[in-house]
Amino acid sequence: MGPLQPRHGRERKAGDRGHGGLHRRLPPGHLHESWRACPEFLRGLSYMKILERVPIAGGSEPHSRALAGVQQLENGDLLVGYRLASRHVVGDHDMIDDGAVVTTRSKDGGRTWSEPHPVAALPGWDCSGGNRMVQTPDGDLVMFVMKARRVGSPESHVHPIRSTDGGLTWGPMGEELALFGAFTEPHAMDHAVITSDGDWMLPIYGADKPGGSTYAAVAFSSDLGRTWGHKTVVARSSKIIFYEPAVIRLPDGRFMAVIRTQEPPFDSYLSYSSDEGRTWTEPRPQPFQGQTPFLFQLRSRAVACFYRDRDPKRPGVSVSMTADGGETWKYAAQVYQGTDWNCGYPSVVRLPDGRLFCVYYSCYEAFNSEVHGVYLSEDE
Repeated sequence: MGPLQPRHGRERKAGDRGHGGLHRRLPPGHLHESWRACPEFLRGLSYMKILERVPIAGGSEPHSRALAGVQQLENGDLLVGYRLASRHVVGDHDMIDDGAVVTTRSKDGGRTWSEPHPVAALPGWDCSGGNRMVQTPDGDLVMFVMKARRVGSPESHVHPIRSTDGGLTWGPMGEELALFGAFTEPHAMDHAVITSDGDWMLPIYGADKPGGSTYAAVAFSSDLGRTWGHKTVVARSSKIIFYEPAVIRLPDGRFMAVIRTQEPPFDSYLSYSSDEGRTWTEPRPQPFQGQTPFLFQLRSRAVACFYRDRDPKRPGVSVSMTADGGETWKYAAQVYQGTDWNCGYPSVVRLPDGRLFCVYYSCYEAFNSEVHGVYLSEDE
């Protein structure tokens, strides 16, 4: 992928992105002072209201439709990318080597959706990337496409592709993202995370050698995403398998990461950085069992974490909230009630009318999974 140079003529207004835009740094202490000034009902925000559910991608023929992500574009369109693959006898998308990346578009706020539009398909490879799509400061889309072979000798490679026209067309695959010795996988959704010095920060995870310990990290780019240099460790342990880290800028300037774990009890872990992602605090477990985390800042200044819920009492997609920067969390709602753990990768945008729109993939039924959306309102 070539350099992502800023293009002129795209004026942005503060708040266009609802979730905090570029996550620019605010003065230290701003967050804590603002929370102390908040009414009690904001600091006690504890649930969301489910308004309506809509189908995005499905059909009568069994297919694996999974690993979805949503973007709200400058022209108001909603763009959802997901992985489309054939039916498989076990109904498990991890065992299919014919997946392709496709997108679907809505021009009416998510009510109706276009037919799938092909983005990336390689014979003999399983391709995914809809859940690794970010929007840049000047409105471009960058998708990190993973091509994998799961049959025979497993291997995977990640390459960025770029769209400058809202996902109508995509450029060629760029240089492979290889930041770990064995494999590298980004957990990048929403918008590019920008540090105070203008670097891009990319949440990633991987292992340094085949069979080695998997850990969470962030990588940095000083050339607008063209190349990625050094990485810093967010969460690593010889006893815990850390996977996808989700990162958000808190109003006091710190970065907060919520990290997935891959073995029971599946507790989510949390870490902070006060130096623009260069170092991170010792990760500590949280009171929810969330995988595939997605962080979103609400209008109340609270942060919502959407996740695949590994609590055996409520499989599906859930959301928990914190109004004190992750010090405490409250369970807010079950966004989707599933039948097992094979679902999720929630992705969220704020619509112009203030509602939230959450996209996820459903559990397999009769070897078929679908992409759904749900409208949510904040409890304010």
